[in-house]
Amino acid sequence: MQFNRLTVNIATLLLFGVVQTIAIIPNSLYADSDLSKITRLEISLTWMATTAIISVLLLWYMNSNIKNPTRLEKQTKEPWVYVIFWCIAGIFLAMFGQIIAALANTYILNQPMESGNTQNLMKLAQESHILIIYIVLAGPILEELIFRKLIFGEIYNMIKTPKWLSFIIAVLVSSFVFSLAHSDPAHTLIYVVMGTVFSGLYVLTKRIIVPIVAHMGMNGIVVLGQIVFKDQLNEQIEKQSQISNLIYHTIIHMYS
Repeated sequence: MQFNRLTVNIATLLLFGVVQTIAIIPNSLYADSDLSKITRLEISLTWMATTAIISVLLLWYMNSNIKNPTRLEKQTKEPWVYVIFWCIAGIFLAMFGQIIAALANTYILNQPMESGNTQNLMKLAQESHILIIYIVLAGPILEELIFRKLIFGEIYNMIKTPKWLSFIIAVLVSSFVFSLAHSDPAHTLIYVVMGTVFSGLYVLTKRIIVPIVAHMGMNGIVVLGQIVFKDQLNEQIEKQSQISNLIYHTIIHMYS
């Protein structure tokens, strides 16, 4: 069975909206129950994660059977060895780009270092680990399908020439919407850099799976750092701070 691209795009938008709002239903159903806040949270996030997984499977099937793909999707796909290389390299590019963008955002644009959206997600994930499935697996797939394949892809397809101009416009629009969707305007620069990396991987390989894997890997590293190895990281940061203070006071003592 084949699908028209417009049908797939509409289904992507609708399912993405459903996934983002589905958690409201169990909250309403159990609002007056004796269930604890944590239990209600786990039920809500389970609904969201389950809906996300079903949506991903459905959208993946539909996207694999589009009868009128974009110009980018019609191009000859890169060989899988090349694709695997860029999946791995994409994770490091995404992490490096995020670090550079975060530093510029903080020290040049005077924005807060930590993202409120990310911190809230990490707190929720610590309370209910089911959210990790969404953050690391289902979320990146849905986000790449809507922000890269749909929004970026359609704009890139619409503007015929020159390619560099269509790429820039498509990246800026899709990244700005990406930022708005995360309710994190203070970190728009970071989303633009992420959008540039993921869109570049998409254009380079002609396969949406590449930015998806890079996005998964980046989110997985963030989850490991913020949840699994949080205590170890905090311990290392404390040790580094103590060493820095010792060096500072030693230098001051030498020249005083």
